Amino acid sequence: MTLITPDFGIIFWQTITFLVVLLVLSRYAWKPILGIVQAREHAVANAIDKIAQAEALIKQVEDDRNRLIGEAHLERERIIGEALATQRTILDQAHQEGLTVKEQLVTQAKIEITREEARAHEAVKAHLGSLVVQVAEKLLAKELSQDASQWELVAQLIANESPSA
Repeated sequence: MTLITPDFGIIFWQTITFLVVLLVLSRYAWKPILGIVQAREHAVANAIDKIAQAEALIKQVEDDRNRLIGEAHLERERIIGEALATQRTILDQAHQEGLTVKEQLVTQAKIEITREEARAHEAVKAHLGSLVVQVAEKLLAKELSQDASQWELVAQLIANESPSA
């Protein structure tokens, strides 16, 4: 039973050994071990702080990115709106200029048609007058060739017309 119940001597020497080991450990090992543990604790705390800062920075960067994307979408919409407005303005101007040019061309064409009609009327009148004179000449020649008194009447009419012309 000596294994289960220790003697006073064993307890004494075990206590002395424990105290010596505790003294040696506390003097030579505790301080370096505690220093290492504290350094590790500080490193872990610093790493956690850096992780928190990095997460905050990542969140800020994501917020900035989302804000910039939103601004880019707004700017894109504004630019597209301006481009469409400019396009409409240019098309309206081109349409108005086309109408103006068309009006000018129609006016010029009407003027030219009027001139050509006047020339044609003059040409027709001249040609008609010459035809009338030719027909009258042929008719008169035929009619006057039969009667000498009619030739005298024509000569008188010509004589009367010459001074007034």
